[in-house]
Amino acid sequence: MSLLGADAVIACPLCGSENSERLSEFGSTACKALYRCLDCREPFDYFKCI
Repeated sequence: MSLLGADAVIACPLCGSENSERLSEFGSTACKALYRCLDCREPFDYFKCI
C-alpha cells in the first residue's frame, strides 16, 4: 500500500501478468507479502522493499 492508499501493481513472476491481488501483508517471512495472480491463479511471494 502506498502513502495515498492505493495498492502497488505487482507483476506475476511466472506469467508476467499485472493482474494480481494481495492475499496477505506477510508471506513466508515478515519481509515478504503473499500475492496471487488472477490470470494463472498461482500464489507467489513478493519481496517488500523498504
